[in-house]
Amino acid sequence: MKTFTVRGARIHSRADLFTELGHAVGGPGGYFGSNLDALADCLGGGFGTPDEPFRFVLTDSSKAKKALDSHTWTGLLEVFDSAGIDLVLR
Repeated sequence: MKTFTVRGARIHSRADLFTELGHAVGGPGGYFGSNLDALADCLGGGFGTPDEPFRFVLTDSSKAKKALDSHTWTGLLEVFDSAGIDLVLR
């Protein structure tokens, strides 16, 4: 299964979250949404995700959670859940 690793230690703001998601999927400068609605669209396919099953791993997830407001954190989890994509918190 393809795994995209998001570096939670580099997330210090909401904007950083989307930057790191973009880096995980598309490399430096990669785009993978700039808000939760866009993230949901990207998870639906066509934005660098493979046709076969894939998942995301968020390293240093406790640091990322502390850096984000509760609405963003909860929304992030809900978007992945709604899309049926695994988000593994490490």
